[in-house]
Amino acid sequence: MTHNPLEKLDPGQLKAATSNAKNILCLAGAGSGKTRVLTTRVFYLVKKLNIKEENILTITFTRNAANEMKERLQELGIEVEKLWCCTFHSACYKILRELNPNLKFNIIDEGKQDQLLLRLIKHLACEKDFGYRLHSFCEENNWPFYLFYEEAQKILKECKNRTISLKSIIARCGREKDEDVREFYRLLYFIKYHYEKMLAAGNLLDFSDLILKAIGQLKSDPLIWQKYQQRFRYLLVDEFQDVDFAQMKFLKLLNGRTNNLFAVGDDWQSIYGFRGGDVKYILNFGREFAGECETVVLPYNYRSDENIVKAAAKFIKHNKKQKSKKIKAYHPGKIKIKIYRSISEEDGVRFTLDAIKKLLKFRIAPQSIMLLGRNWKNLDAYRDALQANNIAGVQINSIHGAKGMESDVVFLVGLHRGRSGFPCLKDDYDIIKLVKDVSQNDRLEEERRCMYVAITRAKKLLFIITEKDMESIFVKELPKRYCRTAK
Repeated sequence: MTHNPLEKLDPGQLKAATSNAKNILCLAGAGSGKTRVLTTRVFYLVKKLNIKEENILTITFTRNAANEMKERLQELGIEVEKLWCCTFHSACYKILRELNPNLKFNIIDEGKQDQLLLRLIKHLACEKDFGYRLHSFCEENNWPFYLFYEEAQKILKECKNRTISLKSIIARCGREKDEDVREFYRLLYFIKYHYEKMLAAGNLLDFSDLILKAIGQLKSDPLIWQKYQQRFRYLLVDEFQDVDFAQMKFLKLLNGRTNNLFAVGDDWQSIYGFRGGDVKYILNFGREFAGECETVVLPYNYRSDENIVKAAAKFIKHNKKQKSKKIKAYHPGKIKIKIYRSISEEDGVRFTLDAIKKLLKFRIAPQSIMLLGRNWKNLDAYRDALQANNIAGVQINSIHGAKGMESDVVFLVGLHRGRSGFPCLKDDYDIIKLVKDVSQNDRLEEERRCMYVAITRAKKLLFIITEKDMESIFVKELPKRYCRTAK
């Protein structure tokens, strides 16, 4: 007989899982048990409210998260083959296939999309006119080729998500005073034209196309739109803080007058602005969705030491745009955060290596140790040092890659000012502002949220490596009573 998972929830989790409001925002902070709440919410709908599995759509951001959720739901006696538990892209793919079974197209994931775009730009760079203009632009702005490619990649995805046409791009350029910005978008126009032509020739759809085509199908026929609204009476969305413009349009189309939306997320962990994610959707949840809205906060962090939880909560308060909430630690404070102020990168590497060796002597498994950096470049010297000392098994991550992970011990490196430092604020604001309403302060707040995510990966011990006289402002913003200087 299936056990009742509702009995294992704390009061906040239980309130979220059993709420009868039309639209529910569950603010689930780091280590608060959001996956348990999501799966228990589905259990509650099916087993207690007698909702059919086929009337439930659960959306996650990764295939791995979807598979993990299916496994948990199956353990709770849910017939997972009847409900949709998938990513946004997979849900849109299923809709397109149902509506157009004979349609021939191939999907390219983000990795293949990036490879295709890179090959295209390299090919165009060999052409006389485009190549000359691209070379001149990069030379005048002191941009290496990879930086131009990264910016082009980011802006193209943003244009697609927001359905900004080639014609609109040129019109916006005409109103821009900066000649360098105008030239960037003229080059981008040419790239976008050939990229779309390449996709069409190969019957290829990228992830952005999937969502936009599904939206187009739903909006093109009221009967189709109504069909999917009636099928998916209950919508559950994980990692809601990361949704982008197109994903919000898709959700709003499915969330009709009689539908129920359950969104789980944490504005403090919204760190994917470069991929189109927009924190404003979770901050303005009540205005974005019509009808009764309820916000439920999960107040307990079951993951981290109390010093880590309190330091992180105080630190993130420096952000102006946020949902105010009080987070409590389940575990008492034992060890303060250790801050090492190195005299050089080599000194920081030496300290970290010595600290890891000591931990290994105390029988801390290398798999329980994580190295985090804002950029991969921050981690190169540390990786080399571990290899040179035959230390294997230590997790080495960028902060974005570590989202959703945890470790007993975390070393957060690269907390210095300046180039390749943290916060990492690229000087491309004038380019981005033409397609997305974002300020320099918005960027700083997202960097601060990155720092919050990094801090809250640690369960027991957190080391922060900075440089003497070059300390990041983020180190200075950490409350001193939860930290101590390491030597």
